[in-house]
Amino acid sequence: MKTKKHITLNEVGKELPFKTPDNYFVQFAQQIDEQIGYTQKSKHKFIRPWMYIAAISIGIIMSPIFYSTYQNKHRGTVSYESYVLTQVDETVMMDYFTDETIK
Repeated sequence: MKTKKHITLNEVGKELPFKTPDNYFVQFAQQIDEQIGYTQKSKHKFIRPWMYIAAISIGIIMSPIFYSTYQNKHRGTVSYESYVLTQVDETVMMDYFTDETIK
């Protein structure tokens, strides 16, 4: 009866038992694309019409909100000026406008 001989790493050496064909990984992606029928499309995609419609709709919906916010900011300054003018006595204003030394 034969006894099995155990192989050591020194006997195997550093050579790999399996090899890949030349340019295998370079051509792999191309082969897969051909097998599944993939065709490369243009990288520049045009915005679809529904995206234009969505953008316009959002603009129409949001414009009153922006307009009212803008009006509220300016309405506050007008209200402040009106408040200050109401705090000045009418006789003081008359004296200010009729005084000839103030120009």
